[in-house]
Amino acid sequence: MYDAIGGIETHCRELYPAMAKRHSDWSITVFERSRYRSRPRPHPDNLTLRSLYAPNSSGFEALLHTLLAMFVAAIRVRPNILHIHSVGPAIWTPLARLLGMQVIVTMHARDYERPKWGPLANRLLRFGEYLACRFADAVICVSSATLSELSDSHPRSSHKFFAIPHGIEPFSHDAEEGGLAVLDELGVKPGGYILAVGRLERTKRFQDLLEAKRRSSRATLPLILVGSTIGMSAEEDFKSWEKQNGVILAGTRMGSELAQLYRHASLFIHPSQMEGFGLVVLEALNAGVPIAVSNLPAHREFNLPDHCYFEVGDVDAIARIMAADDHRVYTPQEGTEILSRYSVKRMIEGHEHVLHTVAKSVTRS
Repeated sequence: MYDAIGGIETHCRELYPAMAKRHSDWSITVFERSRYRSRPRPHPDNLTLRSLYAPNSSGFEALLHTLLAMFVAAIRVRPNILHIHSVGPAIWTPLARLLGMQVIVTMHARDYERPKWGPLANRLLRFGEYLACRFADAVICVSSATLSELSDSHPRSSHKFFAIPHGIEPFSHDAEEGGLAVLDELGVKPGGYILAVGRLERTKRFQDLLEAKRRSSRATLPLILVGSTIGMSAEEDFKSWEKQNGVILAGTRMGSELAQLYRHASLFIHPSQMEGFGLVVLEALNAGVPIAVSNLPAHREFNLPDHCYFEVGDVDAIARIMAADDHRVYTPQEGTEILSRYSVKRMIEGHEHVLHTVAKSVTRS
């Protein structure tokens, strides 16, 4: 596949090649946004990657790209099932049904809860959720917490909701191929930095980490922020943090570089105020490093020890955690057991069940 720019793209990069590999008789087409396409990766022959134009319009890019991809799919690909990701693009669900396609929608998060959206965009996103629940053949939720919230809001459609968490492959020593070059590049040593990973937007609340460093009564380790600023209106604000109080903006990192940053961190911390799942937390668990995260329903599903959680916006608690003499107390002792619940195999099997359920419903009708 191609380099990912966010959690949804990372999820798709794991999902579709694995499904294509398990089902050589399936034909899978993935539509990508052309301006984010970078270096190609090997993928099965029955997986086709098609790059389509997407307007450079913050807030509407995914929406318009999905509409274009849907028409191309209906005219040229003629799929049995169309898989739409995210609540915004889900607004096209009824149109896809009119074009003769069965539709599965994956709800990664209730995006209208993000404060960056104005009243119009908020209503549009809520409408997208309603249309997905009303007209999709199946709705996949990436966590039990999301499924519960969605069922409470749309009880009449709850019979077609499925909870399928993300999956991840166990940490491979192949990631050692890159050595410690990325650490040398950023000027840090193994075990000598705190790591935060995620798109640099306000709902991740990385600003709380900066304030925590300022309030700390003692010098804390350097803080490395890894994540894309693509589409972020506050990009310049985030860039202004660089080299202030030991903050390092590392940009987007992939593959062995990202694995090394996880593996050698003294602490991984995630102060987000909303998550549909928590993929970066799963990646940190996979690396076996100490973890501290905000007390969200999606984060609670990992069943970390209570002291690994802090309340959203509790800067004093974050400061105490970051300034701790030994971060190893935040290492989940049952990390391997937790990871066993989030394998790629289980994720694929969950999607296979949903696909077969939708296919059977078509046959019955």
